[in-house]
Amino acid sequence: MLKRMSGSVAALSLVLVAAACSCDTDTAAAPGSDGESRTHAPQPVDANGAPCSYADAQAAETEVEAPAENAAYDGSVEATLETNQGDVEVTLDAASAPCTVNSFTSLASQAYYDNTPCHRLTTAGIFVLQCGDPGGSGVGGPGYTYADELSGAETYPAGTLAMANAGPNTNGSQFFLVYDDSPLPAAYTVFGEVSPDGLEVLRSIAEAGTEDESGDGAPAQAVDLGFVEIGDSTPGDPAQPTSPATEATCTYNADGSGSADVPPSEPSETESVDVSIKTTVGAIPITLDASTAPCTVNSFLSLADQEYFSDTTCHRLTTTGIFVLQCGDPTATGAGGPGYSFADELEGTESYDKGTLAMANAGPNTNGSQFFMVYDDSPLPASYTVFGSISPAGLKVLSKVAKAGVKGGGGDGTPKTTVRISAVNVG
Repeated sequence: MLKRMSGSVAALSLVLVAAACSCDTDTAAAPGSDGESRTHAPQPVDANGAPCSYADAQAAETEVEAPAENAAYDGSVEATLETNQGDVEVTLDAASAPCTVNSFTSLASQAYYDNTPCHRLTTAGIFVLQCGDPGGSGVGGPGYTYADELSGAETYPAGTLAMANAGPNTNGSQFFLVYDDSPLPAAYTVFGEVSPDGLEVLRSIAEAGTEDESGDGAPAQAVDLGFVEIGDSTPGDPAQPTSPATEATCTYNADGSGSADVPPSEPSETESVDVSIKTTVGAIPITLDASTAPCTVNSFLSLADQEYFSDTTCHRLTTTGIFVLQCGDPTATGAGGPGYSFADELEGTESYDKGTLAMANAGPNTNGSQFFMVYDDSPLPASYTVFGSISPAGLKVLSKVAKAGVKGGGGDGTPKTTVRISAVNVG
């Protein structure tokens, strides 16, 4: 809903949907190549593991239990994808993607992946084999979804193991294995790597091409996962209590337009920062939260210091469905930005209650300068970085603007009352 307009076209996407898993369950059995039944070890339990959240979604392709809400692993985990084309050994990275690995290993422990097809091979533009949908349609999942685990600096070279998705924070059971360097946006959670021998198996599958001889479709050589075995794990380094702000290094990707200076990579603030947005309809005091969104706050403060927001107009008011005033575009078209973008800072549980300050975007990890202020509770997906709150005095100003409505009527458009920002003052 709150999309920042963009003239760019997204790269070829890796679309898919749900996923499932379990935790402290009985072992699951699957037939082996010799006809004997094989069993999976149950998912380990770690009450002190990283907190994870798995939300109910469409009906599961195969019934499974959702994973435990504490990650079972915190380091690396060995796994083997046994296929009819050869074994693909992978190392899962629970240090950087604990909730993704928790889901994958939980699903494996329940035999969710056993005797399922890899339904998609891509041989043009990007170079991947996609698996994890028991139905083989590309839309199946485990009955739950969960949030991305992204830094915004992800790349997808040969050997990458990553989650496919249907948009931000829609991970389920489907994953892809990269057999050659692939130019994808940093929108897919990387949760492991493929061994050299596993890469050779993938390349052999790719060499045979697709069933319909196109660049994207079912593999010509049918690829069936017979059994996914979870092997040994190596604990991660003991965690030290830190906040996102104290450990943050921010990446800002310049697009060459140079409309503003790129912020420093090290955030200048780690806690809360009081700011006043001076406008023609009154001051809007806000409090920025650098403890949970350090890179977003770092960008906002940098732009304020450059007077980027000064003499700009809030270009969009929405009074139906959601209730927001959107600002931060000097062109007032909805397509303007500072000449750089940066990653989302999301937990996947965000809500947009009255008084929320959040970033508008044009898709995952496309934050720039545009932001929105929520003047009444708004049902939005957890796709927009929340980086602060609006004071009661600021909400009164926003309510006056909202009461006047949209130019020409309707529920979404230019505010009837012009809101021009004269300055953004810190402190």
